[in-house]
This record gives sequence, C-alpha cells and structure tokens, in this order.
Amino acid sequence: MHIVCQFNVGKSLAMKVALSMGNKRKFMILAGIMLASTIAFGGWKFWHSHHETVITRLALDDDNNHKIISEVMARAYGAKNYDETEECWNINRNDQVYCMKPMALDLVQANGEETFYLFASGFLTESSHADSEGLAGAFVFHKKNLELIASDKALSYDSIGGAMPETVKLLPISRTGLMGWLIQVGGELNGGYAFRQPYLFMPKQNKILDTAKDVIGAQGASQYTLDFIYQTDTKNTSSEFYPLQLTVQDHNKQKIASYHFQFDSKQWKYVCADKTCGEEGHLPSEDDPEITENNEENSAETEAAPPPPNNANAALFDDSTELSTADLREVLKALNATYVIKDQDNWGFVTPECTAPFKLSASIPKGSENDHNNLWVEGGNSCTSGNTEHSIWLFIRGEDGHLRANLGLPAKKATVADTGNQGYNDIRLSGNGFCEAIWRWNGERYEHQKNIATQPGGCDSK
Repeated sequence: MHIVCQFNVGKSLAMKVALSMGNKRKFMILAGIMLASTIAFGGWKFWHSHHETVITRLALDDDNNHKIISEVMARAYGAKNYDETEECWNINRNDQVYCMKPMALDLVQANGEETFYLFASGFLTESSHADSEGLAGAFVFHKKNLELIASDKALSYDSIGGAMPETVKLLPISRTGLMGWLIQVGGELNGGYAFRQPYLFMPKQNKILDTAKDVIGAQGASQYTLDFIYQTDTKNTSSEFYPLQLTVQDHNKQKIASYHFQFDSKQWKYVCADKTCGEEGHLPSEDDPEITENNEENSAETEAAPPPPNNANAALFDDSTELSTADLREVLKALNATYVIKDQDNWGFVTPECTAPFKLSASIPKGSENDHNNLWVEGGNSCTSGNTEHSIWLFIRGEDGHLRANLGLPAKKATVADTGNQGYNDIRLSGNGFCEAIWRWNGERYEHQKNIATQPGGCDSK
C-alpha cells in the first residue's frame, strides 16, 4: 500500500514522498527535516521583510488617502485656511499668499514600520512682477496614528515666478529606511537661457533640510533639453548612506555623461565623490563649437541692429503713434516702469524690482485712434511675468479723463470675446499653461470671472 503526502512550504517549495507501510520511520525523519526547513524558511521571510524597503506611490484622489492628506495639512496650515474652490491651504509668506496643494504621497515600509512621506507645493494666489521663490511643504509621519516624525510647512527654493516643481521623486537614502524627496525646478528665461535645478529634501531629527550641496542640474539651453536622472545606488555600497548617481541622457536615451555624489553625514549634504564628481562623459556647454558658432552669428546680427529708440513713446510704438505727455506719464506710473538706454544692445523698460531692461509694446484698438481712450500694452520677461515671460495690460480712460490699468498679469494672448457686460466685451487670456481666464467688466474695471481648461485638468492648480 502506498500513501502520497504533499508538503507545501511557502508558495514555491513542494515535495511528494511515496511510502510503503514499512517505511514509517524514514517518513518520520524526513517529516522532521521538512518541519525544520519550514521554520527556517519562515524565519528568513520574517528577517527579509524587516530589512527590505518598499516604496509605494499612492493615488492622491483615493478617498482614504485624501482624508489622510487633509488631516495632516489642516494641522500644518490651519483648517480655516482651506480654500474650497482651489482645494488647497493658504499660507502667507513675505506678504504673498501661496496656496499649498499635495503633489506626492508615498508609503514606505522599512524595518517593520510603515511611514507616510507627503510632499506639497504652492502657487501664488495673486500675480507678482518679481517672484523668484517657490514654497514647499514636507511631512513624514507614522501610518498607524499619523503622528509627525519630521516636517516643514514652508521650505523655500529658487523658482521662476514661484512655480511649483516639475517633478517629485522619493529616493531611498540609507539602510535604516531614511528617504529624501528629489525635486527639479527651473524653466526658460528671457533671452533663451534655461536651467533646471535639483533639490534633495531629507529629514534630520524632526526637521527637513536640503542636502543637494554639490548635486548639479541642467545649465543653459544646450543642457535643458537633456534628461537628468537621479537615483541612489542601494546595492554596490557598504556604507550606511547610499551614494547618489546622476545619469544624463539625450532624447534617444543615449548616455551623455554621469556623476557620483557621496553623503557627508557631518554636513548632512551630498558632496562630490572626488574633484570631478566622478564625471564620465561630457555635458554640452556654451563653449562647445556649435554653440560658439551660433553665438558668433548672433553677435554679427547684433552689430547690424538699429539704434535703440530715443524715448518711451518710440519704444512702445513701432509706428508714428504717440501718447500725450500726461497719458504716457500715467501709463508708466501704472506699470511702475522707466525707459532706459544702457548701451546699444541693452535698452528697454525697468522697474525697481526688475532692473534688467525688458521690452514693452503698445497698440491702439480700432475706434480709439484719435482719443486714445483704450490702449493695449504687452511684454516683459521672467522677472515681471514668471514662466510666461509676458504680461498684458488694458488701459481704459475713466470719466475723469485718466487712463487706468486693467488686467496686468502674465499671459501670452488676449482675445476679445463675443460675450460681455454693460457694453464691454469679455476678454479671454491664454498662453499660461492649459488654463484660459475669462475677465468681465463690472462697471468700473475688469475682474476675473472664471477659468476654462483647454485640456482635462488644465485648471486644477489655478
């Protein structure tokens, strides 16, 4: 008589043993061996689960996750500061209001513990002509009771127009389960220059600090089009803190260069592994032959450029149109701008906050050619208009005879709509992402009425 017994150890280990009634003793010995193997395997699984780090990016719109985020951010920024329309929390910073929204929620499982890492960032609720500071919130807290481990509700970083980060990535930093947020911020400046700067925010005790001391990012238009990929090496090191690696690729995913950074626990910063940051390959720069040749061509074009306009009227209008002295004074006062000529190639308008000359142009709408009762003005740069690098103003003469500015915010294009109020057409502003704004006359001035998304979710951060 034969008996077939099957032992399943975990999901992958299985053994069939064929017995006769005369082999019971052998069976009992084998069963003991298999039982010991089961205990040993289970013990290994327990040890492995307590030493493996697992990072899971969670959906922000999940009901349970949304509840967790709301509780933590309400404690940080105050429940009364929640804006139901924008679905964000307001915080005042240097007399400006940022509306903070969650950007990433990660669940980290390490050393038998489960921890949430929440990263938020804000956008300015009102336009500014000299915004260069971005604002972020970073929170590390226990999953079981949402008790904070480390946090900072107002982390500052350099940003064109105070824009939110382009990307947020959570990286494993140490064998003990420490994590860090790698964000990239930047954009294109007026004149063709572009950059993308990395920041690496990490907990230290109950605080959050930027640790990206020597970590480099894209500098210049030739590097801005490349992919800068940051990741930590969790395998090939025996140190407590993982090295940070940067790999730069072109649009074909071909490796251009790579760099290595090591963590200095005394400085609590990532620094170059050696004098060259372990550079392999070569990043394009403004000194490369192709770029130098382009610059020489640009210089030749500049030499042939016409002389700068003699005055503000000539700088605003490309025809013979001229504003009266009183009207020109009121327009420049509203813009807080002054026309300057620094040299042959460097001229335009400046403000107290934006001292690099920028161009402005003006036009008279049809029907106002003689009285100049309406006037469009547009132009600017990254200092005046943030990422859009262009703002639009509409001047309308009031009953008292003075020109007053309307709109005056970043936009690429203004379209006069068919709809309107009290004899004034609505104005549709576009070119600031995938969200267009409708402005309507209220009897005294134009005010914002609503936003229209040109793509799904285009106005979610507005």
